[in-house]
Amino acid sequence: MTNTPLPRSLDPVTNELLPGYLLRLAHRLALPPLDLGHLCGLTTGPIFPARHLVRLDAAQAQEIADICRLHPAEVHALTLAGQAPGYTPLRIDYLGRHQSSVTMANDGWVLTAFSRYCPDCLTDTAQLPGGPVWQGAWRLPHTFLCERHNRLLAWQCPACHAPAFSNGYRSDGRWRPTQLIPAPGQRLNPARCRHRAGSGRASACGQPLDQPTGEHLPRPTPAMTHAHRRLAEAATAGADHEVTSLGQRVSAQSFFNDVRATVSAIRGSWPLACEVFAELGSMDAVTAHVDALRRPHPERTTALGDGRVARTFGHPPADPLPAAALMALTVAILDNPNGHHTLAPLLSALPSTSTAHIRLRQHATHCSPTMTAVLRGVVRLPQKAVGKPALFPQPATHRGRLDPRTIPAVLPEHWTTPLDELDAPRRQLRRDAAIRLVQMATGRSRRSAALYLGIPLGSLHSATVTIRPWQKEPGNAVAYQNALHRVAEIAIADGEGDPRGASAR
Repeated sequence: MTNTPLPRSLDPVTNELLPGYLLRLAHRLALPPLDLGHLCGLTTGPIFPARHLVRLDAAQAQEIADICRLHPAEVHALTLAGQAPGYTPLRIDYLGRHQSSVTMANDGWVLTAFSRYCPDCLTDTAQLPGGPVWQGAWRLPHTFLCERHNRLLAWQCPACHAPAFSNGYRSDGRWRPTQLIPAPGQRLNPARCRHRAGSGRASACGQPLDQPTGEHLPRPTPAMTHAHRRLAEAATAGADHEVTSLGQRVSAQSFFNDVRATVSAIRGSWPLACEVFAELGSMDAVTAHVDALRRPHPERTTALGDGRVARTFGHPPADPLPAAALMALTVAILDNPNGHHTLAPLLSALPSTSTAHIRLRQHATHCSPTMTAVLRGVVRLPQKAVGKPALFPQPATHRGRLDPRTIPAVLPEHWTTPLDELDAPRRQLRRDAAIRLVQMATGRSRRSAALYLGIPLGSLHSATVTIRPWQKEPGNAVAYQNALHRVAEIAIADGEGDPRGASAR
């Protein structure tokens, strides 16, 4: 493998993802996308790993940049992590668990197993070098409409009726493993359907997707458009950006966890929410989606059933219409400062053994304080599952993302904005936060982290005994943990902009 630049290349288009860029470049060079993937060092075999869609390490990004005559920053911008930094499921430490890029590529809350698309957008970009552009946001499960053309996105090929830009599903209804580019060994215009039927060895469908589908979808309602904007704003937010959820300003991370909890509550108790928000429209689409999820497992996974439902169980619907209606419901609840009164009866209706109830137990601690309080009071979660203890052990949630060498014992002023919003002893809290940041980056013990920063053990003890009573007050430990995650993201952003930080990584 050499890093010899290609004879010709392309400039990435704003909001374009790596699969779409490689498709356009391969089409321009008259190469199968898989051959281009070999040249760029993204694969060595017949499979095009989808994990590259999530994020790239520095070496991979540099190799692609050298081959395609790009800057590494342009390459990183072709990943979902680069385009949606505020979208919680794309975090390595999502819900307190370390997840790999492979895990994320197969999680329906991270990205769809296919790509929705706007035929009009594909038409508008058809004359660009290499062909039409597939937008990055189309892969996110909460992106269901195109505001520019005021239409719901399409998701199926009008000819083969399979999900567009997908590796398809087997005859038993299960999805084939997601690939970065479906049918990567075949040369096709980027706007052509790449789904392969049967065993997957057949030729791709090849139907043009940049033409009117003949499907008469309803226009997005104002509630759908508003929900789409709210979710897109939070997904692209920076580390210090806050959004409103249940009447409180919270991090984008907490907001998306509230979204996931609300979706579980709505679907698990359906049709209760429909009775409250019937005026939002398209509730019959949500009903059809929920009915499909409630079918017996064999019916959901056989060739005669809707195999795609198996992928969407517990995740946003694949079909943009029920997805739009469900997200409009969700955002309507979270936009209301009294939304917790709406959530309470929905949560009360969930059987304690239901899948939705189990999921809520798993991520309740990562929601906003108001959502956590609702879950505690209605779902009756164990106390240990609804909040951090006063002196919670600090897990290594940012190992590999946050460089401990960039963390000073005295935090810079612009890092401490999230801490200053807390009603806590200012000096001791900043010192405690610096120690915890090192723990988040390395997994060290509290004592070892303090010594790493050069903080004397006497000062460590002083900070501990001062912060402990404050942390024991209701809600403070959760608010502190949320603030620490925001500080960590600011520190990471600073490190990425600092050449010394980049080299250290």
